[in-house]
Amino acid sequence: MGKNEQTYVSNNTVRNSIIEFYPLVIFILIFCGSCASLEGSLFMKDPLNAQEHNNLGVIYEREGKNDLAIREYKSAISSDNTLATPLVNLGNVYFKEGEYTKAEKYYKRALNYDETNLEAANNLASLYIEIGAQYKEGLEYMLQATKNLEIIPPYALDTIGVLYIKLGDNVEAERVLIRACNNIKDNESLREEIRSHLWQLGINKRCG
Repeated sequence: MGKNEQTYVSNNTVRNSIIEFYPLVIFILIFCGSCASLEGSLFMKDPLNAQEHNNLGVIYEREGKNDLAIREYKSAISSDNTLATPLVNLGNVYFKEGEYTKAEKYYKRALNYDETNLEAANNLASLYIEIGAQYKEGLEYMLQATKNLEIIPPYALDTIGVLYIKLGDNVEAERVLIRACNNIKDNESLREEIRSHLWQLGINKRCG
C-alpha cells in the first residue's frame, strides 16, 4: 500500500516535484508561524497562489506543524478549489491524525475532480483498509484510477491485492500481488509488505 505522503504541486503530476517560492515571503511566513495578526499587517492581499500555499503546507507538515499545514492546504483550496494536490495533502494530514471522516471527505473531493488521481484513490483505499470497512468502494476507486495506466505502480497493485483479500477473492489477490512482487525494485519496506500479503495467501515468494 504505502504512499501516504505530502506532495508538492508542479502543474504536472502529484509526484514529488517542487515549484519556486518567493524566498522573502516564505521566510516571513515561516518566521511568523501562527502569528496571523502580524501576517495580516504585512500583506493586505495574499501574496501566495494556491501552489505556493500547498508547498508551504508540505514544509510545515514535514516539520510536524500539522495545524499550520492544515491552514496552508485550506488556503490553497480556497485560492483554487480545482487543484487536487492540496485536497490529497489535507486528507493525508487528517488520516495521520486519525480524523478519518475528514480525510475521506478530502480524498473524495480530489477524486470528484479527477477520478484517475492515483494518489487520492490509493490513500482513500488505504483508509478503508485501516478502518476495516468499504473495501468494495475502495477497490472501485482503485480500478478506476488505474484502468488507463500502462504500468501500475507496485504500491497500487499491493493495495488492490489487499482489497481483494479483504473481499475474499484470493484468486485475484494472488494474481495482482504476484504482479506487484515481480515489478518491485528498490523499495525494501514495500517489498516486505507485498511478501507479507502473499504469505497470507500461503505463497512464499522472493520479490523483485
